[in-house]
Amino acid sequence: MKLIVKVTVCCLASLLVLPARGQTVMDWLRVARGAQDLVIPRYSEPDKVLYAVIRVDKVYTEYQKKGFFHIGTLPVVVLEGVTYEVKDPAPAAANLARLRSWLGGDTGRHLELRGVKIVASQDSRLEAGRMLFLDNDRWQLTGGVRLVTGPSELRAESATFRVAGERAGELILQTAPPATNTFLFGNISQIAKPTAVNTASK
Repeated sequence: MKLIVKVTVCCLASLLVLPARGQTVMDWLRVARGAQDLVIPRYSEPDKVLYAVIRVDKVYTEYQKKGFFHIGTLPVVVLEGVTYEVKDPAPAAANLARLRSWLGGDTGRHLELRGVKIVASQDSRLEAGRMLFLDNDRWQLTGGVRLVTGPSELRAESATFRVAGERAGELILQTAPPATNTFLFGNISQIAKPTAVNTASK
């Protein structure tokens, strides 16, 4: 059992560190399926400084539904209870921005993260019930989104989080009216303390 867990951790670590070299999510799943309580430290290169710690409660497979039917040919890899704890904001932001490409480009659409927490600092974090990839630059957050920035807290049923490109860090919460925030990315000196800005016109 210990050997299986060690192999799974190695596979997860390589998946999140290296560019995908023909490896698909399904290839990785054959090893990772059933894994629980994974802890993956992330180190910068070449200085080997810890910049993030990733925790995953469990990994399993589900199948896409159409009505009441499960579509057996469309498996979805589910990572449940995912916490991304930031130690150094700049390399951590770069790591998150490349997550979908490391998962093999379009194969990232067959991956779903549930119970997601990105902890930027003790008083700054983003939480969502579910996270999906919209494209290389954007994530869709649903199932209840919570943004904590110091003493302030915002909640919405869903949000869009841009992780790459010129507008990296843009978080649009579907509140009434919608609110736009900057979280983790952007100006490195302000990464740990994002500032809320309401962009909706009256």
